[in-house]
Amino acid sequence: MQIAPALHKLAWRKNESVATALTNGQWKRGLRLLSTTEEVNQYIELWSLLQEVQLGEQPDDISWRFSANGTYSSSSAYRIQFVAAFPDHDWQRLWKTKAENKCKFFGWLILQNKLWTADRILKNGGQANAICTLCRSTPESAVHMMAGCSYSIQVWTSSASMGIILQQLPQTSYRSLKRWWTAMIGDTGTQASQQREQIVTYIAWNIWKERCRRVFDNKTMNPSQLVLLIKQDIQNWRTANDFWEE
Repeated sequence: MQIAPALHKLAWRKNESVATALTNGQWKRGLRLLSTTEEVNQYIELWSLLQEVQLGEQPDDISWRFSANGTYSSSSAYRIQFVAAFPDHDWQRLWKTKAENKCKFFGWLILQNKLWTADRILKNGGQANAICTLCRSTPESAVHMMAGCSYSIQVWTSSASMGIILQQLPQTSYRSLKRWWTAMIGDTGTQASQQREQIVTYIAWNIWKERCRRVFDNKTMNPSQLVLLIKQDIQNWRTANDFWEE
């Protein structure tokens, strides 16, 4: 079918074995209806290929060409979806971040623009206050909340003592957020980079929590208070991790 899809549509019996179809040229039945140049060209190509076919005594067999043993599996079908695909982010680095699973899952959501921020709620027909609850001046989106909001910028700036240097957001699309995140955590492979991955993840997570605290609980923290909470979250994780590694 991949060789001659137009001919496949014209063929009468599509479930015949190869041996039966080749007997006395039975595969040509139905192809008398050829009417387009594409169909004629495919017929010539298929006829040429069949001249080299030599059948043996072994019965026809169906083989899955995407696995070494020729047997279909759901895992091989899943992997084939990503053949020749180019990842747009280092997701393995995110999942290996030294942080709680909920924080890593949050990072995965926000980098794919899957958080229910005001812009997405309104776009999907819901009701929400369009203005960012953190700065109360600009429409809320994931990109704005993380890297453009004046409140968030104060939080990032106040985290300089933890080795975090705020990077400028190149654009306002959510795809640029991935590049911004990568710039924030820096190069990989060192202990310092692992610490930055952890700190950036916890800062982003707590900015989102502060947003939700204001929306749902009508409570607020100033940037300095939030930074103290972030430091406590990181220290708690490290203490718990050291305990389990002993």
